[in-house]
Amino acid sequence: WFPVAGRKNPVIDVPTITGFYVIDSLLVGSLDGFIDALWHLFLPALTLGIVLSGIYTRLVRSSMLSVLGEDFVRALKARGIKEGDILFKHVLKNAFIPVLTMMGLQFALLLAGAVLTETTFSWPGIGTFLIERIEYRDYTTVQGTIVFYALLVSLVSLVVDIVYAYIDPRIRY
Repeated sequence: WFPVAGRKNPVIDVPTITGFYVIDSLLVGSLDGFIDALWHLFLPALTLGIVLSGIYTRLVRSSMLSVLGEDFVRALKARGIKEGDILFKHVLKNAFIPVLTMMGLQFALLLAGAVLTETTFSWPGIGTFLIERIEYRDYTTVQGTIVFYALLVSLVSLVVDIVYAYIDPRIRY
């Protein structure tokens, strides 16, 4: 069904513009290339996503149950606001804050998992590059790659903090 190795079918030729085959196929307008790139992306994405899905499911459930017991939810129900509006406009917004925190913290774990996923599915990426450089004892490149990972994790943490302020205006920095 799904291909187990590689990033694209060698028969379908899509000019490389960005190096991301999904984006390249869209820029060129190749529907076959786009579908093939998504087809090759499915198993690696599923592998990375399924590892953390249980954690997020439990966290969303516990956060939703916690927020549903708050006084403001009872006040909204007393005002006669529809259950769906209460759930999606108020409860979910407040329950998303711990989930967002976990997403920011799990990003580094996702990068580490990407190294294994790249190796398993024969995807050349930064993780594979890092492993090769470690094997060749190219310490300067290893340090540069680790600094890149650290900057990426810091950037994600900054974005999480900015999204906090957007979701909950009470949070000030």
